[in-house]
Amino acid sequence: MDKISRVHDINNIHIRNYKPGDLGYIDFMHCRLYESEYAFDAESFEQYVLPSMATFLDTKDKQGSMIWVAEYGNHIVGAIAIIKVDHNSAQLRWFIIDPKFRGFGLGRNLMTTAVSFCKSQNYKTVFLLTIDFLKAARYLYQNFGFELTESKSHFLWGKDLTEERWELKLY
Repeated sequence: MDKISRVHDINNIHIRNYKPGDLGYIDFMHCRLYESEYAFDAESFEQYVLPSMATFLDTKDKQGSMIWVAEYGNHIVGAIAIIKVDHNSAQLRWFIIDPKFRGFGLGRNLMTTAVSFCKSQNYKTVFLLTIDFLKAARYLYQNFGFELTESKSHFLWGKDLTEERWELKLY
């Protein structure tokens, strides 16, 4: 799929709730993107991602967690998840946009969906973990009111990285 034209804008992208099979594709998207764009070791990155996805599958029927998938035609082009941590807090996870679909406002739409869900669940805080060089994502998080609360440098996924924790206080 080539980069979509501006004629096929955000209105042709549908955001829907999780259904079986989505997690496998979201994992695939993460591994492929982080390996190609950032030279992450795909195997160790997948070993990090998959256990949390398996946990989601075990607890998905409990209220407070949700995954949303963005589709263009029959293709998944983005995703975001909110995973319940406890009664008062949740974690934003697996936020990804296919590079061909960046710059259309899709990330903002997915973030709006996720933060609105957190408010509907009466979470007091939502946090996320990211890498310091993901500038566009960090900019989006700041625009939604997330604040950087922790930075930690270490060797991870075949690279020396600085991992960051961002938090949003809702109430």
